[in-house]
Amino acid sequence: MAFKFSITLSFMHTHKMKKISLLFALFTLVLSGCADKKYAVKAYQAQLRTISDTIQADTRMSQFISTYKGRLDSVMNQVIGTALVPLSKAQPESTMGNFAADAQLEAGKKLDNMVVISVVNYGGLRIPFLPAGSITKGKIYEIMPFDNLVTVVDVPGTVLQTFCDHMAARKGWPISGFSYTIKNGKATDIRVAGEAIRPNAVYKLATSDYIANGGDECEFLTGLKKQASAVLLRDAIMDKVMNDSKQHKGIEPKLEKRVYYAE
Repeated sequence: MAFKFSITLSFMHTHKMKKISLLFALFTLVLSGCADKKYAVKAYQAQLRTISDTIQADTRMSQFISTYKGRLDSVMNQVIGTALVPLSKAQPESTMGNFAADAQLEAGKKLDNMVVISVVNYGGLRIPFLPAGSITKGKIYEIMPFDNLVTVVDVPGTVLQTFCDHMAARKGWPISGFSYTIKNGKATDIRVAGEAIRPNAVYKLATSDYIANGGDECEFLTGLKKQASAVLLRDAIMDKVMNDSKQHKGIEPKLEKRVYYAE
């Protein structure tokens, strides 16, 4: 069974009305138990509409959405912990990034206790700031909306150098378990647990399946040995929020010079 409908958007420009050509494709919601069926949009209509606050919301659509919004809000508004300090997203290092990378490292160690390092791509964190105070489940979804899975990768020291250079060229990504200095767009003084990396060593890395499979131009990881999991990075972050809030009354990540520019 399928439903088809058009959506009207309303907003007012602060200075003048704008006419925007909106191409309304038919949004099709398919409710079916048969996973092998294929569906496609067969027709669409285009209209030139003047967008303003005089356009009334579609009552039927509002009712349709409200049915699900109530259920969604009851879940997303659940308080799961407390931030004792504000968390921010920044480069080369940030409190939000450190917390996410630490959460992923803990999740990785549960998959393989030999995991020693963690990397979260900077673009994967989707909001710039989390204020101190109560943390809701919905706020974690805002930070990490993607269904990325924690993945363990066996990374040789030479590839770790390449990875750190890759991150340094992009002004630094969130990491845990190691550190490096950015100098002239390259990574120097890379240390895992305080020790200089060894080219012939293999380091177990916790990262997302997106990065492990070459996303964000990380093709150098694609041919390496991997251990997949069904653990969502978002869930790992939620678990750490809840556990730290129970054990320490809240989360309180700090800047630790994990990534910094050479002086």
